Amino acid sequence: MNLKDKTVLVTGASSGIGEAIAIAVARRGATAVIAYRKNKEGAEQTLKEVERHGTGYLVQADLSDQSETESMFSDISEKVGLIDVLVNNAGDAQGGDFFDYKQWRNQFENIFFSALNVSQLFLKQAKNDRLKKIINITSVYGNINTGNNVFIAYSAAKSALSSMTVTLAKRDPNILVNAIAPGYVWTPGWKEISDVEKKLCESKTMIERFILPEEIAHMTVAIIENDAITGQIITVDGGLSLQKLERK
Repeated sequence: MNLKDKTVLVTGASSGIGEAIAIAVARRGATAVIAYRKNKEGAEQTLKEVERHGTGYLVQADLSDQSETESMFSDISEKVGLIDVLVNNAGDAQGGDFFDYKQWRNQFENIFFSALNVSQLFLKQAKNDRLKKIINITSVYGNINTGNNVFIAYSAAKSALSSMTVTLAKRDPNILVNAIAPGYVWTPGWKEISDVEKKLCESKTMIERFILPEEIAHMTVAIIENDAITGQIITVDGGLSLQKLERK
């Protein structure tokens, strides 16, 4: 797929990986639709960077809420028309107790059901003959053998998203569905950790550093532009999964 003149919806695009992806697709000639939930200031900053390279639009919604998601799609339809590519990036990581049911619900709503809501509406758009793509941002913790027992609800929610990726890819040859499973990516969520904790995380990877958001964005663009990939979970973890993820 040539991204020039295509429209790409990126959720969770107010910072980090989502921000980098929105900027990357704009550089390739696409219109970037920047979806955010709370961080309006961050989303506006993403838009400024996108507009240095092309066209962007802001949309706001809690994607775990179906009615808000439907309103967001109505807004997108009025502003830019049909979406060609969906990047499901929204969702946060929370550690916690296996027996904390509230946290399980929260993680599945913010990670899995938000992606499900957006994907359903994306696929319900008016039909046309253009190829469409979905890229789900999962996690190395969502890969079956590398789940983290401290982030067990998060790992399970990301694993469900990976499973949906592969199964949905079997549904329609004109909808190519793939996922990227990042490892430790240097996003705002990590910036409160100490230097000691940062070095410990880096030591668990083969490349001995955090992945940059731009490196995930580069892979996202590569998958979008390749029309021979579907139903794949592509791990970009700096070799984290090559080593044992120790229990804490």
